[in-house]
Amino acid sequence: MRLRRFAFLLTLAFCSPPAAAHKISPGVYAEVPYNNNPFLFCTLGMPKDGWVAVNWRTGTWKPITQYPNLRWVPTYVRICPAAARPAGGGQPYRPSDRAATS
Repeated sequence: MRLRRFAFLLTLAFCSPPAAAHKISPGVYAEVPYNNNPFLFCTLGMPKDGWVAVNWRTGTWKPITQYPNLRWVPTYVRICPAAARPAGGGQPYRPSDRAATS
């Protein structure tokens, strides 16, 4: 009886779906050009596609040709303003553990 219970518990442990075991919060990461360098992408834009970055903190851009290729514009508008926001909500770090401050 104990062996069956152990086998059942072992089966449950290894058959749980990985999404339930490891919840990953959605982020703002996406592949960007310039060898996946978001600093260059957000400061330069994509001149070879016909548009340049104006202000990366607000996600504004401007075309520099008559027919710009807008393939990377939605990524620029989503990624670059998110990089300007502080990760901790803008609050200074205050650890709750007193040992961390000494």
